[in-house]
Amino acid sequence: MRPNGDTLADLARALRGTSLEASQVPRFREIVRLLHRLPPGRERDGLLAVAYLRLYQLLGQEEDFLRGYSYARTAKLEPVRLLGERLGEGKR
Repeated sequence: MRPNGDTLADLARALRGTSLEASQVPRFREIVRLLHRLPPGRERDGLLAVAYLRLYQLLGQEEDFLRGYSYARTAKLEPVRLLGERLGEGKR
């Protein structure tokens, strides 16, 4: 269940390799926990955005959406922000 390594690159790889399935929720939560331990930065915030938005897709919890979208805007990474906006449109 634990991602291999705790570096930004390791966690990015773990996030990419985690399928969007309900059984993977604990893995997404672990990735989020480990990312929060790293210093803030564009890449880390982008990965947090993706992880939280994936959790929102799986669980539908508004808190995950709000965190994910907030990190997406902070990271200023266009693809991540667009994912958040697309998911937000489905909420209406």
